[in-house]
Parts: sequence; structure tokens; C-alpha cells
Amino acid sequence: MAVNPNISGPLVGITPVPRDVTTGYGSDRADTAVRGMIEGVVRAGGIPIVLPVCDPQLAAAQLSTVAALILSGGQDLDLPGASGEDRWIDPARDLHEFALAEAAAANGMPVLGICRGMQLVNVSRGGTLVAMVDGHDALDRHATERHRIKIEQPSRLAEVIGADTAEVNTVHHQALDQLGSGLRAIAWAEDGVVEAAQSDQFGWFLGVQWHPELMPGEVAGDQVFSAVVEQAVAREKS
Repeated sequence: MAVNPNISGPLVGITPVPRDVTTGYGSDRADTAVRGMIEGVVRAGGIPIVLPVCDPQLAAAQLSTVAALILSGGQDLDLPGASGEDRWIDPARDLHEFALAEAAAANGMPVLGICRGMQLVNVSRGGTLVAMVDGHDALDRHATERHRIKIEQPSRLAEVIGADTAEVNTVHHQALDQLGSGLRAIAWAEDGVVEAAQSDQFGWFLGVQWHPELMPGEVAGDQVFSAVVEQAVAREKS
């Protein structure tokens, strides 16, 4: 099949969510990226590249192929002191993504952290998390159970959204507590939960607590992807 030479755009790395899957030959483990994440990057003008979980020593080499990184949501971080038999964790993913975050920071690469992704960057910078936040996990009701956030002016998110408030989905039960080095909170839910953070101290970083991939066609969805793709374009031109 011939490749269309008119298709162009920055390559954007996406971290996958490891899941147990059923195949024609039985059960297996797969690194998955939801369709909303892929299409969000494409609508923003980027070319999505899924970065499978592998030896953390390969993380820097993986990032050498892309111009920006999206740390996606999914499993809880497997942190010391966490408890509960029903925890959804993947220690191999944690190690891989901490290595990706470190390599991205060392290279000044644009990074978008989504839910777990923002939490992971916060922990990587020495911050802490709230282990359980009540009333913030709408699960399959995410399209109708929204909550309003207040956005700091001026801030990167205010520029992206074009307003100082927004309605976003509610699909998480952990949140930022103490902020890591170089991070600044820039949006909050009405109950005080941090909904977004930014930094320029280790490259362009924007973290959001909600899931923009579940908000296609909405400002708090598509514009978030556009922001990181625009940074990827700028990085390629620099």
C-alpha cells in the first residue's frame, strides 16, 4: 500500500494501559491504547505512536522516536504504604513510565499527563498523592456526571481552555497532595482537589486530572490534545 506523502505531523508517544485480554489462542496480556486517545492526537494534527511497556533502560531510546509524550491514565501507582486487595496496579508499567518521565525531563520534551500520568510526574518530582478521594469516580456515567473546575488566570490551562472555568469528567479516586518540585497547581474542583498542574522547569508539562480522551469535540477534550501537539510541532522546528 502506498503511503500518502501529504500526511505529516509530529510523532506523539502514548503510554498504554496493560490489560488482560482474550484472544483466539486464549488469555494474554496486551498494552492497550483506547480509541479516544488515538483519535484525540490525530484530530490535533499529530501522529500517535504507542510506546509499549518494556525494560526501563529502553525508555530513552523509545522517546528518541517521538516529539512529545502523553502519559495516559489507568492503573494506580504502586506506592509504599498503599493497601487494599482490589488495587489495580502494574509495577512493570510504573518502572517503565518513571523512566520515560525522567528521560523526557532530561530532554526538555513536551509532556501531557492525564490522570495517573499527572500523578506519576508529581511523584517523580518528590510529591505525594491522596490515596482515596470520595465522589470523584463516575465510571461509565462519566459523560453525564461532570463537575466544574476553577482555573487560575493566567495559566497554561486558562490559555488552552480560553476561560477560567470548565466542566470535566470525574473518573479517578486518587489525586495530588503535596506538589513535587517545579510543579504548580493551576485548577481545582469545588472540594479543593487539584485538577491541573503545570511546569516549565523540566520542559513543557501540563497535567490534567480528568480524561480528555473521553471528551471528543469538547474544549476540555480536544484543546488539551492540541496543546501538546502544538508543543511537539514547535520542538521539531527548533
